Amino acid sequence: MEKHPALALGQLRGLEGRDESKKLWFQLTRIVNNITGPIRPMKSWIKYWADKKSTVRSKVQSVGGDPNSLCSNVEKKIWDLFLANDVSKSRNVKQESHFIDETVLNEDSIDEANMEPEPVLDFEVEPVADPEERQIAIMDKLVKAMSSQASALAQLGHASLVSSQAMERLADASHLQARALDRLASTFESIGAATHQVGTALLDIDATVKRCYATSPT
Repeated sequence: MEKHPALALGQLRGLEGRDESKKLWFQLTRIVNNITGPIRPMKSWIKYWADKKSTVRSKVQSVGGDPNSLCSNVEKKIWDLFLANDVSKSRNVKQESHFIDETVLNEDSIDEANMEPEPVLDFEVEPVADPEERQIAIMDKLVKAMSSQASALAQLGHASLVSSQAMERLADASHLQARALDRLASTFESIGAATHQVGTALLDIDATVKRCYATSPT
């Protein structure tokens, strides 16, 4: 509303003004419905805003125009930003609501290709949450999100530890396997050496036998 005072004061008139007003109210409805608090259709937020301005104006006028009588920070901000210098203070609630009905609430002319249909909800008008309360609610959500993130990180750390331990066991098994292969290779070398010695011994025996037969008388 601070960025679009003409929308807040209902000064967007004419064909282009009505179209711009519809678009801005649609965007504003989506924003406030995503904040902690009541969820309402666009029509209800428009009416709530008109009623809220009229209530603030009536409170100030009832005490002779003294805005210090306002107790809520939200009402004080509405007065300071939109009503203190509003030249149309004499409008009553009925006139303002009628203007809104004619210019904005005619949803038949809203471009359905760009805007989603608003749900029809049955609820009682509730006061807008104080900005401090909304901030506390947002901080509470942030704390919960950070707590969930910390829990997820703890689980990830535990999984990493388990994976590291498994890798250590795999490394130990690989080391044992390498030692077993070394022993097997040594065994084959010993067998090869023994086989060579046996072969040499057989050759010596064969040579000895041949010499014996060669020296024997015929």
